[in-house]
Amino acid sequence: MKKTILLLFISSIILKCSTVEEFKGVKIRQYASSVINFSSHYTSLPGYTAYETLGEEDVYPDYGDLQKSWSPLTADDHREFIVLGFEPHQTIHTIEIFETYNPGAVDTVYIRNADTGKWQRIYSKPARTDLPKASRIFTIYMRETNYLVDAVRLALNSPAVEGWNEIDAVAISGQRAE
Repeated sequence: MKKTILLLFISSIILKCSTVEEFKGVKIRQYASSVINFSSHYTSLPGYTAYETLGEEDVYPDYGDLQKSWSPLTADDHREFIVLGFEPHQTIHTIEIFETYNPGAVDTVYIRNADTGKWQRIYSKPARTDLPKASRIFTIYMRETNYLVDAVRLALNSPAVEGWNEIDAVAISGQRAE
């Protein structure tokens, strides 16, 4: 009897502690609103620039070498990255990456805490070389952050996936502060 009461007491404390830190906000899904940094892009003219990743997808579900997606300067020369900003800041539980040409090169994803500026790696796996030649939404599900996020950094292992690796858009889902 004493063990049961103690177990119930401990369980209620754990339950109360876990709900205290739960973020209370408004559900939101948004697309990148700014380009913070990038390793390279194919041209400085409209088309193939890092800025093509902003806003909603405008190429997906089409597949191919299409100007309205970000394309790095070279196809298979070296690793690439892009850092995208999100406004308003929000928690994250899902990231969607709209890959429209030679998908699978994204091998690491980081998110940035809006308050501290610290980066947290939330995904890291080898690049996928076994994917079909088709566009895809690469979706990463994770435990919802208990802090607001203002940026996402995608790292691409371009040499591992033959040809240009193009990204049309990036969306995040979670909650924004009320």
